[in-house]
Amino acid sequence: RLVENKELLSLILWGPPGVGKTTLAFIVAQAMDAHFVSFSAVLSGVKDIRVVIEEAKEQLKFSGKKTILFVDEIHRFNKAQQDAFLHHVEDGTITLIGATTENPSFEVNAPLLSRCKVLVLEQLTENHIKVIMTHALRDKERGLGNLNVAIGDDAFDFIAQLAQGDARVALNSLEAAVMLAKPDQEGNRNVTIATAQEAMQRKALLYDKGGVYK
Repeated sequence: RLVENKELLSLILWGPPGVGKTTLAFIVAQAMDAHFVSFSAVLSGVKDIRVVIEEAKEQLKFSGKKTILFVDEIHRFNKAQQDAFLHHVEDGTITLIGATTENPSFEVNAPLLSRCKVLVLEQLTENHIKVIMTHALRDKERGLGNLNVAIGDDAFDFIAQLAQGDARVALNSLEAAVMLAKPDQEGNRNVTIATAQEAMQRKALLYDKGGVYK
């Protein structure tokens, strides 16, 4: 509803790895027609923040576009780094979207947290993962749709289960399995359970749903 109403708020996205925090931030930026800047708290410091702030001022001055600054793993910023955002979030120079796997109440400074809306993202279910994998297999522009992939149900389910709600793990494992499957004479790639196990470096447990070893 925030996106539909074009309400540009600073956000903290709190959720487990691979749930889509970065993707969601990019979707918000596109929907708002905003300038999008992304960097990681692990690799960036106060100097990088200042550069982004100056760039945001230029964007607003010359193109009228607001800047969404996405900070991955914002909990890794220290107090001084977080304080560097505060004034610029307050005056509207930037809209901050921070992503964290840690409870922001403990990891984000209270003054900055009070100026952000915290959205809690729940872990993806196995069915969610399967939908994402299906899209990846069909997508010819950004996915694997041009590779003529045939994947067995057991291999597909195996990857979805072992991803444990992490879409990044699922997509990386799916891509690895497809790359490991050698094309046949017609160029088709057949991903078997053995290929999926090799891609994920894990063996399928030989138990049925009742827990009985086969």
